[in-house]
Amino acid sequence: MKRTTILVALLLAGCGGSGMTTSKGPNGETIMGNDISVQITGAADEPTAFNLAQRYCKRNERSARFVSTAGPTSAYDCVKTQ
Repeated sequence: MKRTTILVALLLAGCGGSGMTTSKGPNGETIMGNDISVQITGAADEPTAFNLAQRYCKRNERSARFVSTAGPTSAYDCVKTQ
């Protein structure tokens, strides 16, 4: 239940104009995120989703940290690297 709540909160934050962007991955994955978090939907497996999240977070000099998976969507925080 908590994982679903987190994903729903992130999705609703995107509706509130919080600077979230949506793009497509190389195999049609949906990548939705902002400076501090990202969600990957439709990845073939968890390592693929993590690699996409890592690339997304790296744009802001951050690293992806797994939060949860609910159905086809995996959520990650983009944490500052030292």
